Amino acid sequence: MTGPARVALRSTEAALALLLLVCVLSVRDLPLVDLPQHALQLANWLRLDDGDPLAHAELELNFRTPYLLAYPILRALCAVVPIVVALKLVFWAAIALQAVTLRRLCARLGHDEWLGLLGYPLGMGYAFCFGFVAFCAAVPLVYLTFELVTTHRQAPSWGSGLKLSATLAALLVAHGVALGFGLLVCGPLLLFGGGKPWQRLLPLASPPLLAALWLAPGGTSTRLGGDLWALDAARFVELPAQLVGIGAVDHASTALGLLLLASVTAHLGAPRRAPFAEAPFRTRLATLLLWAPLAATLLGYGLFPLLFRGAGPLHPRFSSFLVPALLVAFTPRASRRGWQLDARRAAPLLVAGSVLALFASRLPEFQRETAGFHQLVSQMRGGLSVRPLVFARGSRAFPGIPAHLHLPAYYAVEKGGSAGYSFAMYAISVVRFRPTVRIKMSGGSEWAPEQFDAAQEAADYDYFLVKSARDRRRELFPGSSPNVTLEQHAGDWWSYRRAP
Repeated sequence: MTGPARVALRSTEAALALLLLVCVLSVRDLPLVDLPQHALQLANWLRLDDGDPLAHAELELNFRTPYLLAYPILRALCAVVPIVVALKLVFWAAIALQAVTLRRLCARLGHDEWLGLLGYPLGMGYAFCFGFVAFCAAVPLVYLTFELVTTHRQAPSWGSGLKLSATLAALLVAHGVALGFGLLVCGPLLLFGGGKPWQRLLPLASPPLLAALWLAPGGTSTRLGGDLWALDAARFVELPAQLVGIGAVDHASTALGLLLLASVTAHLGAPRRAPFAEAPFRTRLATLLLWAPLAATLLGYGLFPLLFRGAGPLHPRFSSFLVPALLVAFTPRASRRGWQLDARRAAPLLVAGSVLALFASRLPEFQRETAGFHQLVSQMRGGLSVRPLVFARGSRAFPGIPAHLHLPAYYAVEKGGSAGYSFAMYAISVVRFRPTVRIKMSGGSEWAPEQFDAAQEAADYDYFLVKSARDRRRELFPGSSPNVTLEQHAGDWWSYRRAP
């Protein structure tokens, strides 16, 4: 890439990064499902550091978890900025780094570096919409793994091996499942290449070695529950939209996802061949393995269980690897001068700008959706035990995103007390409940407010925050016991107080 073209690309990257930063910092609420729960985790960490006796009685820090990397960064940021701002900055940095690492991969594979701009819309896909902060922080490391694997496999050296080993170890610390996905997608590329097999494969030993030294002594279990297989070819209808959004229910995301795929395929040429000399059979097999990342991505997306070890859905996260896999499988299309090259380079910028513009245009309406909740919380006393009952969890501004599901957690972030449901119930969480703490809301109950049983649960709470289009007091609290009264109502939010 020539000097002026490089300056133009870097300037465009910087402009998109700045626009995204202004977008996320200019509003109070982002429609990321798990964001309030991550804010609660950080608020509890701060309370532990401040010596809060109630926090120390119930909570403990857990640094032996393969979902760690983002949290120490967030905790450091919380020393200088508010909790939610820290989370916004980490999500923003993850998206910006995804664009940078995608550009580096394009350069390494000989593709047009302007395709790196697609890192911005790809960074705002399914995992972002759900607020998976650990996974989003891990994706740039997965993209870097693609680059390092393609370098190391051709000419393995101590330098390339150490870089790959360090990246894989960091990926384990960032997100264990992302590491597994990354190895499944990239690992087969190391079976053939330059040097000796042990030289190519040796970096793969770093994650299990680190796990044996770091995770195993803590006895951390990553199983949250059972597996649920619900295979359906209709999944692939969701794929384009999940590249840049939550799913096909958002028709604008589907259109932009298809445009993104078109802009990538416009840059692809013939299927790639193994660049090293081998016996004919080995050369054919090595060439076939260049398709392994793409095959693993599509098979993982289509065949992975809906719930795996109680977590899920995980299969949409394979969509994060589709574009790098395509870049590995195909050679760059031959360069052409003139308007055809300009049009191909303009397409990634068009997709990135359109996804950012769509996201920004929807944010004001989302602020209006959440205004009632903040109005209720501002008038509530601190230190209360609150039970969330979110019946209407979907967002009108962001179709398909259950963006209101965890909003009640912000009460505990702002005013202490208990938010009812908390990620601290899971053993893999960085801030988790001590083994002696009774879990009031089990996993999954946040999705099923209709299963609330006042006779069994009401005594555990002072307040009940309900998201519903109508007053549900008689439905939720039949009879005269417990004595629960409607205290406030703002928009679709209702707060009910239990009499002592």
